[in-house]
Amino acid sequence: MPDESSQEEAYDGTVGVTIPVNVTIEGKHRILDFSELEQVLRNAKVISQGECGCRKDRGDDACMPPMNGCFGIDEYARKGIEEMGERSITVEEALEAMRETYDAGLVHVVYTFKGNEEPNIVCSCCTCCCELLGVAAKVGYEDRIFESRYISTHDIDKCQNCGTCVDRCQFNARTLSDGKLVFDRGKCFGCGVCVKTCPAGAIDMAER
Repeated sequence: MPDESSQEEAYDGTVGVTIPVNVTIEGKHRILDFSELEQVLRNAKVISQGECGCRKDRGDDACMPPMNGCFGIDEYARKGIEEMGERSITVEEALEAMRETYDAGLVHVVYTFKGNEEPNIVCSCCTCCCELLGVAAKVGYEDRIFESRYISTHDIDKCQNCGTCVDRCQFNARTLSDGKLVFDRGKCFGCGVCVKTCPAGAIDMAER
Protein backbone atom coordinates (compact mmCIF):
# COMPACT_ATOMS: atom_id res chain seq x y z
CA MET A 1 0.00 0.00 0.00
CA PRO A 2 1.42 3.41 -0.92
CA ASP A 3 2.20 5.86 1.86
CA GLU A 4 0.69 9.31 2.09
CA SER A 5 3.64 10.90 0.31
CA SER A 6 2.84 8.93 -2.86
CA GLN A 7 -0.71 10.23 -3.09
CA GLU A 8 -2.09 13.50 -4.30
CA GLU A 9 -5.51 14.98 -4.80
CA ALA A 10 -6.25 14.64 -8.50
CA TYR A 11 -9.84 15.69 -9.12
CA ASP A 12 -12.95 16.31 -7.04
CA GLY A 13 -11.93 14.10 -4.15
CA THR A 14 -10.25 11.43 -6.25
CA VAL A 15 -6.88 10.27 -4.93
CA GLY A 16 -4.18 9.62 -7.50
CA VAL A 17 -1.50 7.09 -6.57
CA THR A 18 2.08 7.37 -7.80
CA ILE A 19 3.31 4.06 -9.28
CA PRO A 20 7.03 3.25 -9.68
CA VAL A 21 8.10 3.23 -13.33
CA ASN A 22 9.18 -0.41 -13.18
CA VAL A 23 5.65 -1.61 -12.34
CA THR A 24 3.40 -2.70 -15.20
CA ILE A 25 -0.39 -2.64 -14.97
CA GLU A 26 -1.78 -5.51 -17.02
CA GLY A 27 -5.27 -4.16 -17.52
CA LYS A 28 -7.07 -1.44 -19.38
CA HIS A 29 -10.43 0.17 -19.76
CA ARG A 30 -11.98 -0.33 -23.20
CA ILE A 31 -14.54 2.07 -24.60
CA LEU A 32 -17.11 0.45 -26.87
CA ASP A 33 -19.34 1.88 -29.54
CA PHE A 34 -22.87 0.48 -29.60
CA SER A 35 -22.16 -2.21 -32.20
CA GLU A 36 -19.34 -3.64 -30.07
CA LEU A 37 -21.47 -3.46 -26.96
CA GLU A 38 -24.28 -5.36 -28.68
CA GLN A 39 -21.85 -8.14 -29.62
CA VAL A 40 -20.61 -8.42 -26.03
CA LEU A 41 -24.16 -8.77 -24.74
CA ARG A 42 -25.21 -11.28 -27.39
CA ASN A 43 -22.18 -13.43 -26.57
CA ALA A 44 -23.01 -13.46 -22.85
CA LYS A 45 -24.52 -16.57 -21.28
CA VAL A 46 -25.75 -14.72 -18.17
CA ILE A 47 -26.35 -10.98 -17.69
CA SER A 48 -27.11 -9.21 -14.42
CA GLN A 49 -28.29 -5.63 -14.07
CA GLY A 50 -27.50 -3.28 -11.22
CA GLU A 51 -27.56 0.40 -10.38
CA CYS A 52 -24.64 2.66 -11.24
CA GLY A 53 -22.67 2.93 -8.00
CA CYS A 54 -20.96 6.18 -9.02
CA ARG A 55 -24.21 7.89 -9.91
CA LYS A 56 -25.96 6.47 -6.86
CA ASP A 57 -23.22 7.82 -4.58
CA ARG A 58 -23.69 11.29 -6.04
CA GLY A 59 -27.39 11.24 -5.14
CA ASP A 60 -29.15 14.45 -6.12
CA ASP A 61 -25.92 15.73 -7.69
CA ALA A 62 -25.90 12.95 -10.29
CA CYS A 63 -25.88 14.43 -13.79
CA MET A 64 -28.42 12.27 -15.59
CA PRO A 65 -30.55 9.12 -15.55
CA PRO A 66 -30.78 6.23 -16.17
CA MET A 67 -29.32 4.53 -13.10
CA ASN A 68 -29.53 0.93 -14.31
CA GLY A 69 -26.70 0.90 -16.86
CA CYS A 70 -24.25 -1.41 -15.08
CA PHE A 71 -24.15 -5.07 -16.12
CA GLY A 72 -22.32 -8.15 -14.96
CA ILE A 73 -21.36 -10.72 -17.58
CA ASP A 74 -21.27 -14.51 -17.01
CA GLU A 75 -19.24 -15.26 -13.85
CA TYR A 76 -19.61 -11.74 -12.53
CA ALA A 77 -23.30 -11.84 -13.35
CA ARG A 78 -23.77 -15.02 -11.34
CA LYS A 79 -21.98 -13.45 -8.37
CA GLY A 80 -24.07 -10.30 -8.68
CA ILE A 81 -27.30 -12.27 -8.74
CA GLU A 82 -26.39 -14.65 -5.89
CA GLU A 83 -24.48 -12.33 -3.59
CA MET A 84 -25.71 -8.80 -4.33
CA GLY A 85 -29.32 -9.34 -5.32
CA GLU A 86 -28.87 -8.03 -8.86
CA ARG A 87 -31.52 -8.86 -11.42
CA SER A 88 -31.00 -11.48 -14.12
CA ILE A 89 -32.06 -10.06 -17.50
CA THR A 90 -32.31 -11.22 -21.09
CA VAL A 91 -30.14 -9.96 -23.93
CA GLU A 92 -33.04 -7.93 -25.32
CA GLU A 93 -33.68 -6.31 -21.94
CA ALA A 94 -29.97 -5.47 -21.67
CA LEU A 95 -29.91 -3.96 -25.16
CA GLU A 96 -32.97 -1.84 -24.42
CA ALA A 97 -31.38 -0.54 -21.22
CA MET A 98 -28.16 0.23 -23.07
CA ARG A 99 -30.03 2.09 -25.81
CA GLU A 100 -31.42 4.32 -23.07
CA THR A 101 -27.95 5.05 -21.70
CA TYR A 102 -26.61 5.62 -25.23
CA ASP A 103 -29.43 8.08 -25.97
CA ALA A 104 -28.61 9.86 -22.70
CA GLY A 105 -25.01 10.34 -23.87
CA LEU A 106 -23.32 7.92 -21.48
CA VAL A 107 -20.09 6.17 -22.48
CA HIS A 108 -19.95 2.36 -22.41
CA VAL A 109 -16.81 1.08 -20.71
CA VAL A 110 -15.57 -2.45 -20.02
CA TYR A 111 -12.47 -3.56 -18.12
CA THR A 112 -10.22 -6.42 -19.20
CA PHE A 113 -6.92 -7.92 -18.03
CA LYS A 114 -4.07 -9.15 -20.18
CA GLY A 115 -4.67 -12.82 -20.88
CA ASN A 116 -8.41 -12.47 -20.30
CA GLU A 117 -9.83 -10.21 -22.96
CA GLU A 118 -13.46 -11.13 -22.36
CA PRO A 119 -15.26 -8.30 -20.54
CA ASN A 120 -16.99 -9.16 -17.29
CA ILE A 121 -18.46 -5.81 -16.28
CA VAL A 122 -20.09 -3.16 -18.49
CA CYS A 123 -20.50 0.36 -17.14
CA SER A 124 -22.34 3.37 -18.52
CA CYS A 125 -20.16 6.33 -17.55
CA CYS A 126 -19.99 10.12 -17.60
CA THR A 127 -17.33 12.63 -16.63
CA CYS A 128 -19.62 14.11 -13.96
CA CYS A 129 -20.01 11.00 -11.82
CA CYS A 130 -17.32 8.54 -12.92
CA GLU A 131 -14.10 9.57 -11.20
CA LEU A 132 -11.80 7.88 -13.70
CA LEU A 133 -13.53 9.36 -16.73
CA GLY A 134 -13.63 12.74 -14.99
CA VAL A 135 -9.90 12.72 -14.29
CA ALA A 136 -9.14 11.72 -17.90
CA ALA A 137 -11.26 14.53 -19.31
CA LYS A 138 -9.84 17.12 -16.91
CA VAL A 139 -6.11 16.38 -16.95
CA GLY A 140 -5.67 14.27 -20.09
CA TYR A 141 -3.79 10.98 -20.45
CA GLU A 142 -6.88 9.36 -21.98
CA ASP A 143 -4.73 7.16 -24.21
CA ARG A 144 -2.94 5.75 -21.15
CA ILE A 145 -6.18 4.86 -19.40
CA PHE A 146 -8.57 3.90 -22.19
CA GLU A 147 -8.38 2.09 -25.48
CA SER A 148 -10.93 1.70 -28.25
CA ARG A 149 -11.26 0.06 -31.63
CA TYR A 150 -13.07 2.91 -33.35
CA ILE A 151 -12.75 6.63 -33.85
CA SER A 152 -15.35 9.08 -35.08
CA THR A 153 -15.02 10.90 -38.39
CA HIS A 154 -15.99 14.44 -39.35
CA ASP A 155 -17.37 15.47 -42.74
CA ILE A 156 -16.59 19.17 -43.08
CA ASP A 157 -18.85 19.56 -46.11
CA LYS A 158 -21.90 18.25 -44.26
CA CYS A 159 -21.19 19.91 -40.90
CA GLN A 160 -23.54 22.76 -39.96
CA ASN A 161 -21.39 23.94 -37.03
CA CYS A 162 -24.39 23.65 -34.73
CA GLY A 163 -22.40 22.42 -31.75
CA THR A 164 -24.70 19.52 -30.85
CA CYS A 165 -21.74 17.13 -30.86
CA VAL A 166 -19.79 19.46 -28.57
CA ASP A 167 -22.36 18.98 -25.83
CA ARG A 168 -22.43 15.21 -26.35
CA CYS A 169 -18.67 14.54 -26.27
CA GLN A 170 -17.36 13.39 -22.88
CA PHE A 171 -13.71 13.77 -23.97
CA ASN A 172 -13.79 17.35 -25.32
CA ALA A 173 -12.78 16.11 -28.76
CA ARG A 174 -15.14 18.57 -30.43
CA THR A 175 -15.22 22.31 -29.76
CA LEU A 176 -16.52 25.43 -31.44
CA SER A 177 -14.00 28.13 -32.34
CA ASP A 178 -15.27 31.34 -33.93
CA GLY A 179 -18.45 29.52 -34.90
CA LYS A 180 -16.61 26.65 -36.61
CA LEU A 181 -16.50 23.05 -35.42
CA VAL A 182 -12.99 21.87 -34.52
CA PHE A 183 -12.40 18.12 -34.21
CA ASP A 184 -9.36 16.90 -32.25
CA ARG A 185 -8.86 13.28 -33.32
CA GLY A 186 -6.34 12.72 -30.55
CA LYS A 187 -9.05 13.14 -27.92
CA CYS A 188 -11.67 10.94 -29.58
CA PHE A 189 -12.15 7.53 -28.01
CA GLY A 190 -14.80 6.08 -30.25
CA CYS A 191 -17.79 5.86 -27.93
CA GLY A 192 -20.05 7.03 -30.76
CA VAL A 193 -22.52 9.04 -28.68
CA CYS A 194 -22.02 12.01 -31.01
CA VAL A 195 -23.17 10.09 -34.11
CA LYS A 196 -26.87 9.67 -33.45
CA THR A 197 -27.67 13.28 -32.59
CA CYS A 198 -25.78 15.00 -35.42
CA PRO A 199 -28.62 16.64 -37.40
CA ALA A 200 -26.54 16.88 -40.56
CA GLY A 201 -25.25 13.30 -40.55
CA ALA A 202 -21.70 14.65 -40.61
CA ILE A 203 -20.30 12.13 -38.11
CA ASP A 204 -19.61 8.45 -38.65
CA MET A 205 -17.42 5.75 -37.10
CA ALA A 206 -14.28 4.18 -38.56
CA GLU A 207 -11.72 1.66 -37.33
CA ARG A 208 -8.50 3.19 -36.02
